Amino acid sequence: MFVLQCCCYQEMSVTSGGQELGMLKEDCYYCVPQFSAYENGTPVYKIHPPTCAGGMCINCCTEGNPCGKGCCKVPFWVFPASQEKTDGNAPYIGKVLKKPKSLTTEIFTDANAFEVTFPDGSTTSQKGLLLGTAIFINANFFEENDAAEG
Repeated sequence: MFVLQCCCYQEMSVTSGGQELGMLKEDCYYCVPQFSAYENGTPVYKIHPPTCAGGMCINCCTEGNPCGKGCCKVPFWVFPASQEKTDGNAPYIGKVLKKPKSLTTEIFTDANAFEVTFPDGSTTSQKGLLLGTAIFINANFFEENDAAEG
């Protein structure tokens, strides 16, 4: 699912009612996708999945056993932009979580469900920015490319 990304970065501007709330930019990464969220050009959050092996691999077991109750849960942790250590068990302040649904829903629809945990004290625009992050993550990692099908 995740590989080397050293060029052609994705970025998205998040707006509400014509007002820009912020911007999300994909950072250079190897194996673990990483993003930075900006508000008025100032970095406010670092976002990436939980890691293991010194930050080189995604920790698949963070939300539970991947073969049991935690199956298909894919978390992206939110860190303050100023926090230097974000690998391993570093404390995070928020989370964007892709949640599994019933087997029937998973098989017969392409619907996705996300749970967003906002950092304490986040502003309305920062919450909007994190909701936009869920859409950005979904579009980049969990949606199929229709152009490749036809």
